[in-house]
Amino acid sequence: MSQIDGLTLTVPQKADSKQEQNLKHIKMVLPKIIAMLNVDKKMPSYQQIVSSACLRFIAKLIQYGHIMDNLKDSSIFSAHLKPGQSQHVRCTAIQLLTEFIKNENSERDLNTILSLVEFDGSAMVRAHTVTQLYRLPLFHRHQDSFLNTLHLVQRLWRLLNEHLDFSLRCHLAQLFYTLYGKTTPSCIPSSNFGVVIDLKGQTARSNVAGIPPSIRYSSPFDEKYSSDEGHNPERKKKKHKPINP
Repeated sequence: MSQIDGLTLTVPQKADSKQEQNLKHIKMVLPKIIAMLNVDKKMPSYQQIVSSACLRFIAKLIQYGHIMDNLKDSSIFSAHLKPGQSQHVRCTAIQLLTEFIKNENSERDLNTILSLVEFDGSAMVRAHTVTQLYRLPLFHRHQDSFLNTLHLVQRLWRLLNEHLDFSLRCHLAQLFYTLYGKTTPSCIPSSNFGVVIDLKGQTARSNVAGIPPSIRYSSPFDEKYSSDEGHNPERKKKKHKPINP
């Protein structure tokens, strides 16, 4: 553990009278932390571990609300997601950005994370991104969350069925199960099956609102089961001709 990580552990969650002096000293260290972050880009340390430690320190200040307004967003983490940074720094930024998304319900940053899963050239970064998403779920099953949208369901379902990386598809399946389980996601409109009766016109019509086509799928066993004799008792059994010796 570096000295910066040790300083991160001393950040108080609430600034009471006993910790006010300690928090004042921590804020005085913040400009030096940012300077070390910039120096590490020009003269990189081994796997840029200094940058990772600085990002964790800044993230802790943002989480507890002890940081200045001009740094109170996720842009500092998004800047370290781009290719050209070391894998260690990118993975650290992914973890911190995932925590930021969960705390702040940031849909824009969630789209940034999912773009990494879909388009990034590093298999390690793609797998680490999905792993962080299901280790730290953005919401729980059947929870009313700003991030629990139909667009997220459609995007995850498309990646799960179309991505060429088999290992990543396994991680995506785990993520989908963690967020939604085996039931239909709560953000998807229900079938609402019913019959609407028009008394004036003396007509009746069915009212069915199905699942959007982008996430609807058919099982290859449906046709087999629908034509099975056990499921269709009215089907006449074929008479087999006797085989002559």
